[in-house]
Amino acid sequence: MYSILKHILFFVPVFACCHLSYAQVEPSTAPSYIVIDSIHIEGNKKTKDVIILRELDFKIGDTVSTQKRDLRIQRTQNRLFNTGLFLETTTSLVPIDSTHKILKVSVKERFYTYVVPIIGLADRNFNEWWVQRDHKLNRLELGVYFLQKNMRGKNESMKIKGEFGFTKKIEFTYTIPYLTKSRKLGMIYYIGYILNRQVAYNTIDNKLFYTEGDKFLRERFGTGITFTYRGSFYLEHQLGATYYNNHIGDTVITLNPTYFADSSSRQEYISLKYSLIRDHRNIRYYPLTGSYLRMDVEQMGLGLTKDISLTSLKGEVSIFNKLIGKLYLATTLKGKYSTPVNQPYFNQRGLGYDKEIVSGYEQYVIDGQKYILGKVNLKFQLFDWNFQLHEFKEERFSKIPLKVFLKTYMDMGYVWDNRTSMYAQGNVHYANTYLPGGGLGLDFVTYYDFVLRVEYSVNRDLQSGVFVNFKATI
Repeated sequence: MYSILKHILFFVPVFACCHLSYAQVEPSTAPSYIVIDSIHIEGNKKTKDVIILRELDFKIGDTVSTQKRDLRIQRTQNRLFNTGLFLETTTSLVPIDSTHKILKVSVKERFYTYVVPIIGLADRNFNEWWVQRDHKLNRLELGVYFLQKNMRGKNESMKIKGEFGFTKKIEFTYTIPYLTKSRKLGMIYYIGYILNRQVAYNTIDNKLFYTEGDKFLRERFGTGITFTYRGSFYLEHQLGATYYNNHIGDTVITLNPTYFADSSSRQEYISLKYSLIRDHRNIRYYPLTGSYLRMDVEQMGLGLTKDISLTSLKGEVSIFNKLIGKLYLATTLKGKYSTPVNQPYFNQRGLGYDKEIVSGYEQYVIDGQKYILGKVNLKFQLFDWNFQLHEFKEERFSKIPLKVFLKTYMDMGYVWDNRTSMYAQGNVHYANTYLPGGGLGLDFVTYYDFVLRVEYSVNRDLQSGVFVNFKATI
């Protein structure tokens, strides 16, 4: 579920631009090292100094090689920006003498409170709603999304989402990145309750088939805590436990007795999940250089009930390179392994869900216990604009940045589905076979985390189409 309006808002000047810069003040005849005599921070009206100091690649008294100075300043720039707290950051070295310097950090803070109307979809993604559901307006979700960032000036956030249309939903998330004085241990708390009138009960011809009724056919409740540990700038560990309690109506059981285990109408379990994240991307929401590594291990069901016992291992490796000039290359490899073979339909996920999509197969899902997905993107930056809106006196509203990339891409996926039941027959066309896809597209990048992708893709069966997405593919 996502909000269309959230993404359409990019056309409205309600945010300001993102701008990264740094100053180099030493001439080529400068000494081979400098000493950081002090650190001066300005512009942070709400954000505590310690939150900014946490992201710096410098501390008072550091002796820094002039050869590494610019690299360390750039790393500081990226870390500050990736906190999501600032519109602009400028880092410079102010000389005291030829060796001793003042590190000056200037920031311009974002707005931290947002109340956004939600116009979402009852379907898996925009392309499914537009093509398979004939873009019917009665399938829209209506609600309100409230976000309060940087609470107490400590980069804490509170999210509340309420939807009251085709689906009823209330979700609450509170994130505390720093629980201790060392600012390494954090916590995320979540609780949510969701009611669905429509349920995808099975996969037929590699497409989700739905049933719906006047009464709610599925009820979901979940709550959990995840602890985070960021021992270094780029490495993070996450360990969480979540309790789930799900119910479905008799109609769903009749259509697919394997929806939960053993024709059950209830599924109750605890999930334990550990994640290892190593993030060296320059800008997280649309990286052009750097690398990203993630490993997830999850155990759904701890033997307390017989509703489910499913173990999964997921991994991702992505590399981003600048080739020459404005030409960039991005590659990623993802994979998943899960056991046992016979899993509840509700919990089994292959390709076609969330961001795990092979280009050209946006209309399809491929269920299975294991998959591998590789993507290669070659992109060229066509434009880098900053639109000035002089009619807005508020400086944070006066600029709209926009970058446009022309790209070509090639994907390859493979899903292993070893089920033999009759409920797996609708998955056979694309399961257990290679899934090549690719095409041409444009990426529009603006504000903090907004990416609009317009792509013309072709799949294995030479089916083609124009697809619209709202997140970076890699």
